[in-house]
Amino acid sequence: MYIRGIGPMSGRREQNYSQPMKRVPVCKFLLDKTLAVVGMIVGAPIMAVIALLIYLDSSGPIIFVQERLGRGGRVFRLYKFRKFPAEWGISGPGVTVAGDLRMTRVGKVLERTKLDELPQLWNILKGDMSFVGPRPESLRYADLFQGEFECVLDYTPGIFGPNQIDFRNESEMYPPDEDPDQYYRRVLFPKKARQDLDYFPKANCLADFAWIVKGVLVSILGSINWRHIARHHVPVVLLDIASVTLGWVSAVVIRYGWWSATHDALGIVVAGAWFMPLIVVPVMVLGGCYRNTLRHVVLSDILRLATTVSVSWGFAYLALMYVSGRGMSLLLAPLSLMLALSFMVVPRVLYKEFHRRKDVGKTVSGAVPVLIYGTNDRAINLGSLLQRGFPNVRLVGFVDDHVGTRGRSVLDLKILGSERDLPTIFKLHPFEQLWVAEAPDPLKYARLRKWGEEYGVKLVILPAIEAFASLESKSFCMDTDEVSKSALSSQTV
Repeated sequence: MYIRGIGPMSGRREQNYSQPMKRVPVCKFLLDKTLAVVGMIVGAPIMAVIALLIYLDSSGPIIFVQERLGRGGRVFRLYKFRKFPAEWGISGPGVTVAGDLRMTRVGKVLERTKLDELPQLWNILKGDMSFVGPRPESLRYADLFQGEFECVLDYTPGIFGPNQIDFRNESEMYPPDEDPDQYYRRVLFPKKARQDLDYFPKANCLADFAWIVKGVLVSILGSINWRHIARHHVPVVLLDIASVTLGWVSAVVIRYGWWSATHDALGIVVAGAWFMPLIVVPVMVLGGCYRNTLRHVVLSDILRLATTVSVSWGFAYLALMYVSGRGMSLLLAPLSLMLALSFMVVPRVLYKEFHRRKDVGKTVSGAVPVLIYGTNDRAINLGSLLQRGFPNVRLVGFVDDHVGTRGRSVLDLKILGSERDLPTIFKLHPFEQLWVAEAPDPLKYARLRKWGEEYGVKLVILPAIEAFASLESKSFCMDTDEVSKSALSSQTV
């Protein structure tokens, strides 16, 4: 089957499709067939495991089959392991972007490791593909092979090649604010096509073999974002290794004393210093303790860390007792665990607090001073949003009517008083806006509005804002006549 009559592709190039194509060199043919057979045999266990995982992960066929453009414009059926749920079919973008929500859990791993390409070994055995060649495009991009890019179809498509190396992590190249299909058509496809046309007219078997070796290495090493790990995770892992070692050594010194720890118990110190990190830190990696960076650590991360370290510490301590064959005090286990956890948790909390204060301090000159009414969860979250999300806002503090809250702190800011203290607060800490987190009753709303008009303070009722009002179980609607009647009724009583 040949592609004919697709817009600009019909005409001169269409006539060339029916002409005999240039024969594939014998060395390239033998290289493809030999490596494909070896790959099928060696990769069979891996493919069997992948097939089982896909079957268990989501319903649908294990192999994804799609028509692609081959040599000379011939259409062939390409085979890949399925990464998306079966019901998606071919809907959605024709390319895979980073964090594509269509991918299954197994599909995310396959996309990152490129193991979804293994079934294409069968395409090579059939002769539809080669190990080295341009990547076969889907039919939705057939119209792009025109003009200077027509000659790309003169070459057998392949798994490896210059583009597969340079575009190893293509899914991360798509801008978040642009349509992936359009960006691929406008930017990525022309780059790929020009690079293919620069290499394949002068390709040879030796160069192809070099691309295969390089492609395998890049596929393996490129599955991990080394730069991100080196920047965000390696320092934390090193910190935890040091914390485990320091916690162990400190516990031995505390338990046996400095002189005994450096002489009689020296073997315990040395054995635990290398053995405990060897067990504890890998378990922390598997337990998801490095899922978030230090700046985004939350309470659940601390709890996960404490649980994972506690379990792994107990196992490592028992294993150390068995391996070393030494009689160690059982007190060492909880003591060293508490010290190690302290050395891990405290730097995390201090680091996050440092950056929180740094973000809070990013206020511009002439920032609008704001006072928040309320100290419940909604008010605190509102205060955090204003502090860290709007540098042109300067949060003055909080007011609350609950007895006993005066003088306490919220977000490192004082609770300055209650409603009756607003005139005094305004004089000591002038503010331009008063934000009320909860919907006030009609009387309170009337008083606050009157006070704001008198002092020139803008009153902002959070539940009255349209976006928030639609989320309230009971909408806030403060009619002026209703407020006047309520106030008059209260005065009469």
